[in-house]
Amino acid sequence: MLCKIQNNDPQSDLLFVFFAGFGSDHKYWCDVQHYFEDYNAVFLSENYFNDPADVAFDDLADIFKNKTIVGVGHSLGYYKLCALQEQYSFFQMQKIVSVEGFSSYLGHNCYERTVREFYLNLMKINYQIAPRQTLSNFISMCGFFMPALPALLNQDQILRDIDLLYQSIACPKIPHLVLSSFDDWVVPYAIIEDNFRRLKDVNIIYTFGAGHLLGMRYPKQVIEQILQFAKLK
Repeated sequence: MLCKIQNNDPQSDLLFVFFAGFGSDHKYWCDVQHYFEDYNAVFLSENYFNDPADVAFDDLADIFKNKTIVGVGHSLGYYKLCALQEQYSFFQMQKIVSVEGFSSYLGHNCYERTVREFYLNLMKINYQIAPRQTLSNFISMCGFFMPALPALLNQDQILRDIDLLYQSIACPKIPHLVLSSFDDWVVPYAIIEDNFRRLKDVNIIYTFGAGHLLGMRYPKQVIEQILQFAKLK
């Protein structure tokens, strides 16, 4: 796991924890950070590209203890935050924001699930044959142009996270803000509604034109909504 820490308000117990999605690192939030200069934040991501700065999450315990945590997860990052909340007593979010995230990538509707599982199976097969090309194609289809992937791929981690897309996780019973784009093909409208609409305390906000890159395309809008949700603006 990769971690970048931003301590800009030492007197505050409020901590925002961002988790990047599949195939990306904390650089996904670069434009968001620009609007976040007055707050404490931790930016997490899986080590998909064998960065030597890899750390174990247990080693970060002191950062999260006795903090009021607002989680912000993009795509698979939402799932990862939910999993951390389940696994670690020192990591307990009071609120959570899903930025094009999901608790069940395949959804629960039988037809929708069958179609999405077919394409996920295809992606997994292609990844096992041509990992670099498959990951590059996925990133391109999200709407992000990357001239070349980093030299090293953590192929085992990437494959584990592809397998994770077949699974579901329970949404934590805390207030939710769900941000999505109507033209997101990776986590479309039907999956957002399937995963989140029945939650007791949820606000779902849609936009258009971001694809699966809401945090990169509309960072100011995303941050304003997050701060308002956290009662800071």
